[in-house]
Amino acid sequence: MLLVTLAGCTSGTELPRDSAKPARTKSSATTRPAVTQRPYDKMPARPLGEAAVNDRDHAFLQEAFAIQIPAGHKVPPADEVAVIRRMDAKNGELAWMSDGRTFCYGKIREGYSSYSCGRLPEEAPAPGLLFTIWGEPDRVSNGENNAAVRVVSFVIAEGGPARFDHVKRSKETGPVHQAVARFPSGRMVTFLTFDRPYGPIDPEAEICRSDRKICFPSEDLPL
Repeated sequence: MLLVTLAGCTSGTELPRDSAKPARTKSSATTRPAVTQRPYDKMPARPLGEAAVNDRDHAFLQEAFAIQIPAGHKVPPADEVAVIRRMDAKNGELAWMSDGRTFCYGKIREGYSSYSCGRLPEEAPAPGLLFTIWGEPDRVSNGENNAAVRVVSFVIAEGGPARFDHVKRSKETGPVHQAVARFPSGRMVTFLTFDRPYGPIDPEAEICRSDRKICFPSEDLPL
């Protein structure tokens, strides 16, 4: 999988990824599930319901696409953009998939926006999950505002439109935000974001889909 991350930010020092994240070892004896069966969708997915761009999202999209998209990817038509979270007129999170294997995720903050784009891995991180990004800081630190920094995680899950929510939620962890997109084939994917304070993780914190067929640790995401 090729993953490209691009950020645009103001002056300051970006916090490193959360140092509380434990190192991982991959067992060669473990068989991991494939992402999805071929053939993959060749057409883009389109957002459903409130995830679709509306007239109020104009300033948000302007802010989102004011920085350069990673090489090899391009700004999508508005009807392909899934808005995962609307924080205010210019801040939030969004994602899109130009085909069944290619995605882009944007974390948009005034003065500090970033994109992660690439292809889904050949091996799924866990059953029902297609891709994860674990705990990236949501702003630039000036050395005095560390307590205000939130780390934001991003997940692409197979299927929809069932809701995901916290089963065990740590103190000060934010709600689960989600957007569902559907390919012309009928296949659906769910984009999820959630945040927490920078610092130690809770290994028991968990998020599940409403039918409990997909569950994963929210602070120790499988990669």
